[in-house]
Amino acid sequence: MIPKNIAIAGAGIAGLTAALYLARKGHRIFLFDTAPELSEVGAGIQLSPNAMRCLQTLGLGPALMSRAVSPASVNIRSGQDGSQLTTVPLGRIAEDRYGIPYYVIHRADLQQLLLEAVKNTPEVTLRLGTRVESAEINGDTVKLKGTAFAESLAGTPDQFDLLIGADGVRSSIRQNALGGVAAKHTGFVAFRATAEPPFNLEPLLSTSGLWLARNAHLVHYPVKNGKLLNIVAITKEDWKEDTWSHPVGSAHVRKQFRNWTPEALHLVYLPKTWTRWALCEVDIRPAWTQGPVTLIGDAAHAILPFSAQGAAMAIEDAAVLSVMIGKHGATPQALQAYEAARRPRIEKMSKLVKWNNRVYHMGFPLRIARDLMMRSNTPGQLLNRLNWIYEWTPEDHTD
Repeated sequence: MIPKNIAIAGAGIAGLTAALYLARKGHRIFLFDTAPELSEVGAGIQLSPNAMRCLQTLGLGPALMSRAVSPASVNIRSGQDGSQLTTVPLGRIAEDRYGIPYYVIHRADLQQLLLEAVKNTPEVTLRLGTRVESAEINGDTVKLKGTAFAESLAGTPDQFDLLIGADGVRSSIRQNALGGVAAKHTGFVAFRATAEPPFNLEPLLSTSGLWLARNAHLVHYPVKNGKLLNIVAITKEDWKEDTWSHPVGSAHVRKQFRNWTPEALHLVYLPKTWTRWALCEVDIRPAWTQGPVTLIGDAAHAILPFSAQGAAMAIEDAAVLSVMIGKHGATPQALQAYEAARRPRIEKMSKLVKWNNRVYHMGFPLRIARDLMMRSNTPGQLLNRLNWIYEWTPEDHTD
């Protein structure tokens, strides 16, 4: 095999994972990111067995296990009265069923592990403070354009065989290089924070929680080896800010959830400060690929975080892209095969997210029927419905 030059725009979870996978194929990877240094973005992240299977392939399993938590279950409760609706078993039950645990971890911990692996991979060159704004496609090769990008950068090729856009929901590659549409605000915002729980809430450090209410829901799970709670409060709000996230005081969040049950309010009152995020999505119908350029992760298919699979889908993308490049070489044909392989699963995930949006946020009287239905399902039945997500492997549907 002749090593090819592959550029990746964006050094988030999608870009870092793709760099590691593609370097294992023997190619020369040039990873670009706008930030002068990579720092934490967001708070917690959920790594279900399908994502963990990919990360273990990269040799990151032991390091992840030392920093992550495997919650025993997801307890789903009513935000109105605090009643228990159902429980989805995880922990040992999920590990026995899927052969690998379901983990939750702080996003900064995952990013740091990926970054350390990239820095220890000779085939990967990381260029920070370098924004790839667009690209010029010349037949089967591509030339990058952007701030601080120039051929004079030592060791940087003039042309690349492939360009992978991993630059997130507001992807410049999608909009400028592929002529794609901009992301749209969904009408939802997420308030994210971490906090150390008091003694009476310490039992929450071994489980995950999901609280449902009209037009809003609350998620929590442990991070930092079970020392902190990651809390995400999602509700409907307009977004008029220029930036995609900004800090807010606790009073703003408390006001949004003031009518919730006291048990949920204990969680909302824990953090002193929150970060408010615009929840945006991308129309997944347009093509992600044109010639030697393709998109992965949120750049291709950002959806609402109502299935806890956003990061997992990006990690899966990287794995399948690697499989296709292994089959077809670093060619436009491989990129077309990657998109064809991923589309059915992404479309199915998008339908699940839309369904969860309706189910999570039902008001009276529909929520009465929803609650009865949830209580009538056994924990095993609930887990069975997730098999199509958690049993996935990178070789699935890639023939």
